[in-house]
Amino acid sequence: MVYPNLRFPKRTNRPFFYTNFVSTVDGKVQVLKNARDYWPIGSKADYQLLLELRAHADCLIHGKNLAQQFGETTLKSLENSAFKKMRKQLGKQPALPYYIISHRPAALADLEPRTTIVSSDLAILAKKLHKAGFRNVLVEGGPHLLTSFLKINLIDEIFLTITPRIFGNALGSALTLVEGYLFPKNAIINLSLLSVKKLESEIYLRYQVLG
Repeated sequence: MVYPNLRFPKRTNRPFFYTNFVSTVDGKVQVLKNARDYWPIGSKADYQLLLELRAHADCLIHGKNLAQQFGETTLKSLENSAFKKMRKQLGKQPALPYYIISHRPAALADLEPRTTIVSSDLAILAKKLHKAGFRNVLVEGGPHLLTSFLKINLIDEIFLTITPRIFGNALGSALTLVEGYLFPKNAIINLSLLSVKKLESEIYLRYQVLG
């Protein structure tokens, strides 16, 4: 495990939100066209980290686009017996609730009823998750969804894997970690580095979001 003694701070007014991404050295986290040709971006160790961070969560959140591309793959991994065993060993319920945020729930009808599809009002969602007893919530994106969470200060920690690959870019062909919004100079998101780990040629970074 990359983080064998992983613990998260407790929040009293809302869940603790954390996110996990893997990025190439040139900053790409997603290719838009033929995305599966460039997936996975990281190594098997990075995928194990993904499962590890999911195992610690009380709820997993994806945006519509990510769910349309990888929803079935995600559901299959969540139903895996080894993953459920990992969660039980951490004192979690074996089944991890999977939420998808979308303006158009009908576009995701094929993923129901195995998921919970909710509207894009993140402040209301945070209150609902808190009321439901979810303490640690994992937001896996994509980049536009992460932007929405960051804009209203709803991300507490960022786990970022830097994988030794370079995709390059053509106009509108790939995405970086945060997309769709340029933060004003007086509202730039600042981070504090909590840890750095190296496994072979990959670097695993853990950041606290300062705001």
